[in-house]
Amino acid sequence: MSSAGEATGAKIQRSRNVVSRVVADEAMVVPIRRGVPDRDSIYTLNGTGARLWGLLERGQTAEQLSRYLEAEYGVTREQALADTESFLAELKEAGLIETV
Repeated sequence: MSSAGEATGAKIQRSRNVVSRVVADEAMVVPIRRGVPDRDSIYTLNGTGARLWGLLERGQTAEQLSRYLEAEYGVTREQALADTESFLAELKEAGLIETV
């Protein structure tokens, strides 16, 4: 997957340096820096993002995540993969995910 810098088949999971909670169908993600939550860098994910975030707990490939979007929202395979790549690229840039 080019935009997130990973192959589509690579397993991706949440970074070990974050904590998260789901509140009212949204996920709040907080990076841990130097052993302390970085409250200046709180990320909020909408319902769809929160569901994908939940799937990343067990480690998923971009392909698996895009198949979920395709099935759940009835979008085309191409749209699901593009949305997945964009989402993962944003998470990677923020340091919220890692490849396993």
